[in-house]
Amino acid sequence: MLTEEKGDLPAYEDLINPSRARVGPQSRITRTQSPSRGQQILDQLTLVRAQHIRSIIDNHIIPIVEQQALYGIAQTIIAMIPSDVNLPAEEEKSEFSFDTADQKKVEVIGFSSDEEPQIVRLEGHMNRTEFWRPQIIVQELERVLKESLNASPNLKPPSPREPPQHETRKLPKKGFFGRMAEAMNQEEKPSPSGNPEVGIRQPDTAGQVLCKARLEEICLRTVNEFGLYETMSKQCVIIRVDARC
Repeated sequence: MLTEEKGDLPAYEDLINPSRARVGPQSRITRTQSPSRGQQILDQLTLVRAQHIRSIIDNHIIPIVEQQALYGIAQTIIAMIPSDVNLPAEEEKSEFSFDTADQKKVEVIGFSSDEEPQIVRLEGHMNRTEFWRPQIIVQELERVLKESLNASPNLKPPSPREPPQHETRKLPKKGFFGRMAEAMNQEEKPSPSGNPEVGIRQPDTAGQVLCKARLEEICLRTVNEFGLYETMSKQCVIIRVDARC
């Protein structure tokens, strides 16, 4: 009798947490199998990043590259300035303001004249520097942009035609084994300049749109309300696009 009464007593954990006693074993197993909050946060973070990167590419990058392609320009450099970089706002002119019509409000210093980047001033809380600082974000931007550009019919250059295969002229004084030995000697002989031997087909990037994205610290020159230049160094996303024809 004492043994049976002792077996009916509640466990120590149930006395501390009464709600635990009302949860059966099957409910505990179901709760364990449900996704954790940490996994839900990771999934949401991945989804939000992917959607935002796609939006930046479709709304800011591809329109500029397509416009450059209409002008016959194969190479495009874009400087995306994060939204938390303090830049002078576009102000309405008045009779007391200086005439700075021939001056750009924001310029990127450090590029050559033929590599003048197109400036994109990002807006919104998601476009702050802290969003673009992780390397995985910039790498994903580069990957998705490359796939989008090579899938676009307006940007993908025509594939180069394959040159006709000309038959090699046979040497009359060399037989089959002589030509084989000569070919083996040419393969083993290294190139004196370190470049691949002529005749060996190398990976060709023609017919593809190449792109690179990097988070770089660049020098920005701005014009204040008095028409004076001011310089600052800020981290920006630099995108280089090259259509190999």
